[in-house]
Amino acid sequence: MASCVLGVCWLLAAGTLVQAPAADPVVSVWYRGTPPGVAREDDLAAIRAQGFAGITWPAAQSAGLPELQRVAREVGLRVAVHDAPVHLTAPDAVRPPAHVDIVISRLGAAEIPALVWRAVAHGARDIAFDPGSSPGSGSGLTDKSGRPLAWVAPAAALARQLTFNGRLFAAVTAGPPVSLQAPVPAGVDVVLLEAPRAWVLVSTNTSHTRVTAIAELPTPIAPALWTSLLDGSGMSMLSRPTGPRWTFELDPGEAGIWTIQK
Repeated sequence: MASCVLGVCWLLAAGTLVQAPAADPVVSVWYRGTPPGVAREDDLAAIRAQGFAGITWPAAQSAGLPELQRVAREVGLRVAVHDAPVHLTAPDAVRPPAHVDIVISRLGAAEIPALVWRAVAHGARDIAFDPGSSPGSGSGLTDKSGRPLAWVAPAAALARQLTFNGRLFAAVTAGPPVSLQAPVPAGVDVVLLEAPRAWVLVSTNTSHTRVTAIAELPTPIAPALWTSLLDGSGMSMLSRPTGPRWTFELDPGEAGIWTIQK
């Protein structure tokens, strides 16, 4: 079975997305083993079941890497090896490296969408969530009583969106700049991305207050109906000779991802 968005298709096998090419975005979980340095298949299976595409393994635990890679292949996870995680901040998200770390202890679950989508809009393609070395379970996804931790739901939702739309985000390049009318609310960022057959508009709010803003898009963009990648809803803009005008609202930590065909 195939699923298509904006003319790009992904094959589905037995209800699971076929692993995308390496150039596609990858959302992973920092995994240290149970005990540390020893990969456990149940842990990796739990991570995969949530929709994450990979795991990030500490470089200091290189002795356990061959076994980890073997188990990860069986489960269907990619493996990346990095030094200690460096938390991505909101100011850094507008100029991120290809690999970024989200240290869960440094932000609330509600802040995840805006921070990570902003980094993706500005070029990050390898995102690793770090639950810490002693989160309560070997997988890092649950507390000691087995209940999912608060960060897992928004992180997993983002991982599934980037996996499902992996080819789209692998193909996008920076589009024309978007102007925000003054006064620009603190924490707001709007990025226009261009794919061969579509435009993608990413708006994020990393502040702690609800914001209303007005964006001016360039004339190549049509004011027709845009579609949300997150929930499938529609959004239109005011048509003007100088380009569409878009008035939008965002809750604290919220991200809006909109697409339209060219």
